[in-house]
Amino acid sequence: MINDATLTSYVARIRLGDRVALAQAMTLLESSHPRHQALSAKLLDTLMPDTGNALRLGITGTPGAGKSTFLDAFGMLLVGEGHRVAVIAVDPSSPVSGGSILGDKTRMSALSRSSDAFIRPVPSGGYAGGTSQRARELILLAEAAGYDVVMVETVGVGQSETEVANMVDCFISLQIAGGGDELQGIKKGIMEMADLIVINKDDGDNRQNVAATRQMYQSALHILRRKYPQWQPQVLS
Repeated sequence: MINDATLTSYVARIRLGDRVALAQAMTLLESSHPRHQALSAKLLDTLMPDTGNALRLGITGTPGAGKSTFLDAFGMLLVGEGHRVAVIAVDPSSPVSGGSILGDKTRMSALSRSSDAFIRPVPSGGYAGGTSQRARELILLAEAAGYDVVMVETVGVGQSETEVANMVDCFISLQIAGGGDELQGIKKGIMEMADLIVINKDDGDNRQNVAATRQMYQSALHILRRKYPQWQPQVLS
């Protein structure tokens, strides 16, 4: 248990990549208890010199676009290339009970078994912007534990998920073809923030639909104002 007496020990364990210590530190950080908040602030202050060394990726997209399964495959690709991968998977919270299913980890079956990966399901707690109130601090803890790629999977509610773009180095919008949501996808807002647009499920009978959707997004991007004028977003499949 993390307390004032064990704080130094937990800092050392996190720096060594201890997954149990990292998970307990994240639980402490998410607590709303005033004593826990003060302790987590001390923990973060001590670990701050060990942060900032990871590539941060944000993954958003419409529900059903396949964010979790995409992250499972992409994360394993990164692990195979020698990276250590952390995933912060934000799940929507019920406005009635306040609870979350936190089921995204079950769709990352391969990545969750890898010793070089760490997956943290996180309830949104009703926090706007597609992420959670503590997502930024969770990223810092993962970096301090030695993960050199940190991916944040957003709730997946559509146009409001722009806050995560300010936390990451690359913001990826995952889309699907033939879902009837292409017009929604090119509305101003989230598309102006995306650095990469990836059309998922490019296989089988769906390849023709994907090619047409990709062309539509490429055309649409030319009429949107960019957050970084020097970067023209790529549309991939």
